[in-house]
Amino acid sequence: MSGPHSGLAEPPDDLDGFPRAGEIAELHRLSEHPGAWWYSHAHDPDANTGGRFDLTEADGTCYLATSLDGALVEKLLRARTKVVVAERLHELFHATIEVRRTPPTADLTSPGATGYGCNAEIHATLDYALTRRWARALRAAGWRALRHLLRGDTAGSGVGLALFGRAGLHRRAPAGMTTTVRALDRDEAERLLAARNVVVRPIPDRVPVTRPDPPG
Repeated sequence: MSGPHSGLAEPPDDLDGFPRAGEIAELHRLSEHPGAWWYSHAHDPDANTGGRFDLTEADGTCYLATSLDGALVEKLLRARTKVVVAERLHELFHATIEVRRTPPTADLTSPGATGYGCNAEIHATLDYALTRRWARALRAAGWRALRHLLRGDTAGSGVGLALFGRAGLHRRAPAGMTTTVRALDRDEAERLLAARNVVVRPIPDRVPVTRPDPPG
């Protein structure tokens, strides 16, 4: 059942004709590890932890974005924040994926998705049990990925790709994709974050201590 405050309907039994996304040329992902292909898995499909479109049992979901800006939103701005710790940027690897063959991708951003009971809450609701039911239904209908918007992007222009696969870490990119991994360009990351009024600051190495005035 959908949550009491959610305008997003349950996925319908018949998803035939659901809109298909167009071709994708490039994807991006940020990770603390040089391996880009981590497919997260929902141990409890009703919990609001983990990823929005996580699958269950042996399957999982890898979350990517169509730009570095989108990958930063996905990794660092899913929760409200004004400051990102500089040391956090030092920890991240930036995977750039060249897509030669786009997997069959259901387009959750298409106006045509409206007729299936889908609305913009699928990108933003915290009712993850419901969005995961959509993911499972679309996966069962034969889709390999979902094109979606990024909850942390107020402009609504950031686009993510939730790619389905076997749960866990994969060492190789899926067929039709090539991965290049390097350290995150921190100057570029700071520039993109600054455009969102998010400040990058180092952890202070000294904290001033003020002694209280003696009792008068």
